[in-house]
Formats: sequence, C-alpha cells, structure tokens
Amino acid sequence: WANRDSVLKECDGFVAFSMLRRQVGGGGGSHGDDKGISGTDDPSYVSTTIWKDRESFNKWREGNAFKAAHGNGKETVKKSEPLWIKPPTPIFYEGTLVISTEDGA
Repeated sequence: WANRDSVLKECDGFVAFSMLRRQVGGGGGSHGDDKGISGTDDPSYVSTTIWKDRESFNKWREGNAFKAAHGNGKETVKKSEPLWIKPPTPIFYEGTLVISTEDGA
C-alpha cells in the first residue's frame, strides 16, 4: 500500500489517510482473541481518510481518482484474491475533539 500511486494529496478537501493493521500474536487481538474476523491469524486492516467536509469526500468518491484507485474506471486492475471478506462500507464520524501538531500530524 505504501508504494501505490495515489492522488489523494491532490484532491480538494483531503486532510489525511491512515492504514491500520491489527496486531497478530502476543495477545494483541480484539478482546483477548488473536483470531481476525476471518477466524484466522491473518491481520485485519482498517483504512481511514479525513476530509474537510462530506462534500469533499463525495466529490472524490464520485470522481476519476477514486475510480482509478479502486478499479471502477477505464483503467484495469489486476484481478487477485480479494483483500476483504466483503467490500468496504463507508462509515462517517464527525470530529468532536481533534488534537494535532502544527503540521497536522
């Protein structure tokens, strides 16, 4: 993922992206269980984006940058085993407390 071509930084209203991986082994699983949602020891991933507002997110989601990155555009994406049990579903949260450094990190 870190080496993928991404144009997120160029999208109006984009603030940040994070890819989180569930720690496997060593007792770091969810509620003391090291098995992921698939019932295996494979790590689970969660990606998050932060946008200036919902309008900016929707504009990106309906635009060419999203389609190119997710294989819904004219560009072809190599078929491989799915990385998920089911396709991701957007979930929205409104920031009620934001703490960051001057550079936004």
